[in-house]
Amino acid sequence: MANDNYKGKLKIGLKQWLSILLKREIYLMLLIYLFVLIPLAYFLVWLGVKLDKALGFLKFIGRPWNIVCFLFFILTGLFIVWWSYTYLILEGTGSPATMLGQTKKLVKKGPYAFVRNPSVIGKLLGVVGLGCLSGSFSFTFIIVPLLLFGSLLEKRFHEERNMERLWGQEYIDYKEAVPMVIPRFDRILRELVSFFRKKKHDEDTFNQSA
Repeated sequence: MANDNYKGKLKIGLKQWLSILLKREIYLMLLIYLFVLIPLAYFLVWLGVKLDKALGFLKFIGRPWNIVCFLFFILTGLFIVWWSYTYLILEGTGSPATMLGQTKKLVKKGPYAFVRNPSVIGKLLGVVGLGCLSGSFSFTFIIVPLLLFGSLLEKRFHEERNMERLWGQEYIDYKEAVPMVIPRFDRILRELVSFFRKKKHDEDTFNQSA
């Protein structure tokens, strides 16, 4: 099935992006991040620093570039995760987390038109940012790739099989059309060109009617 069947138009505006602050699901996810994921990430950074000392690795990046890279990766990652969760909560009418009930509809719009697991990209960028901040070679280039590999295996052989059972042929068609985590950059370029052309057309139409 052609990937063009999953148009990634930005139908959710700023008001809707902010509206998820009123949703119970986002606060449940926040608790998971605060008490599980963030402490785990910092523990793994600490472990990476200890490994660096044991193996004699030097910091792979120093000041001020470690802070610059940290801010770039963490802010980009947060944006992608927030964008993904916004679509899951509003379009999918449910929770981003399977353990909290997951979504009631299959989401194929927004970031999910480009990859099937956009939040994985956001989280990856976040932990790479932590790696840059700490300068830990072991964390950034050993622990993080292992975490990514394990996450992708879980997605491929557990989560996606559950999705196929839940959504059937609709998910199978979606999986065939949309890559797992690496977006097709020609697709992104086409969407951006289409978005800005539409924006210009809307502005021209508004100016003509004014």
